[in-house]
Amino acid sequence: MVMPFKPLSKNHIRLFGLALILAGLLLNEWTLTALFSSDGILSPHSVVIIWIADVMLVLIGLVLAISGSLSTLLNALVGVGITALLLYGLELFYYRLNHPTAPPEANAAPPPAISREGNYTQDFFRPDDLLGYTVRPDGHITSIKKMGDEVIYDVVYSTDNYHRRITPTDNPDQRHKFMLFFGDSFTFGEGVQDNETLPYYVAQGMPDYRPYNYGLSGYGPQQMLAKLQSDDLATEVPETEGIAIYVFIDAHVERAIGSMYVYNNWGDQMPYYTTDWQGHLVRRGNFTTGRPLVSSLYWWLGQREIAKYYHINLPNELTSRHYGQAARIIAEARDTFRAKYHSDDFYVVIYPDEGDYFEDMEPFFDQYGLNILNYDERMKLNPDEGLAFKGDGHPTGRANQIVAGWIIEDLEGRVER
Repeated sequence: MVMPFKPLSKNHIRLFGLALILAGLLLNEWTLTALFSSDGILSPHSVVIIWIADVMLVLIGLVLAISGSLSTLLNALVGVGITALLLYGLELFYYRLNHPTAPPEANAAPPPAISREGNYTQDFFRPDDLLGYTVRPDGHITSIKKMGDEVIYDVVYSTDNYHRRITPTDNPDQRHKFMLFFGDSFTFGEGVQDNETLPYYVAQGMPDYRPYNYGLSGYGPQQMLAKLQSDDLATEVPETEGIAIYVFIDAHVERAIGSMYVYNNWGDQMPYYTTDWQGHLVRRGNFTTGRPLVSSLYWWLGQREIAKYYHINLPNELTSRHYGQAARIIAEARDTFRAKYHSDDFYVVIYPDEGDYFEDMEPFFDQYGLNILNYDERMKLNPDEGLAFKGDGHPTGRANQIVAGWIIEDLEGRVER
């Protein structure tokens, strides 16, 4: 005898809905990380999948718990399915816009492609727990950048065993003080030889100081802070007194906050500093581990064709909060330097033609009492005048030499020469 099917009661359906809500809340990324991740880290891709699954469980559970009806759930799922198909179609549409097929009659020459040659392209950058990434130590790295067949620059980067770019100096034994340089590619000297960097030219005019170049392409102020907070300098810098110079450019604000553009292109492992409940600036791992929800959203949006077409970047506009955060990281680095070396000789150099954000940053620089050497309006990085590389934008050795002269002049009387 076949027993007749007895439909579920509303109470049973509601209980099932509550169970789904509970499952969605319990099976979150933190629980799953603790259970299944050996290193305690989930990739942004995994986090997105988990949160999508959790949201679906909670929403389905809510529909069942509120309505007590399977037919209502079915109608809701049909609506979600139709919406998903529309979004998929929209993605295909924008994919076509992002990847147009050139008509047969189009014969206009495409712009020359930018290419790189040399062993710069072969394992130059290395992962680093403290800084996010660093460079190959003890190397002589050839870097050739071209626009089509035209060579933009052809240089060699020399690095020491502490992953720093080597700065050649005269009479190194007579240099009994240190000069720490922090910053990004402008400090590192992308596109110029070892004897054309900003640290090189400054050291030429300050014979008592031995330069140490801690700059690297893509870095922000947080790498400087992380380095100063570590115990590395005690080993890497034998001198016990000296000065620190941080070279600021506008792009450092987005790097300090880990914007969507920075995160998706190279900065996912960069140090992440935020403010705790007591108002203290603290490091919480990197941008991936320290703020998984935000970074997962950035990653997901970065895969969307719609976002690519409209060049979406989050935050879409920098505010005083972002400028203040960047300035605070710089100030914390100054305070750390002061505590370690009992010195106020920490200077922030605004590189020429790279300080459009200076008016927004200046109130915070003043608030924290930072020593600012502002050269923004003194010079334009004009390729036609040999001050920047055409098709690249980085300053040439000539530009670095000019800026170094200003730094040496402004430090006259402030520090011992």
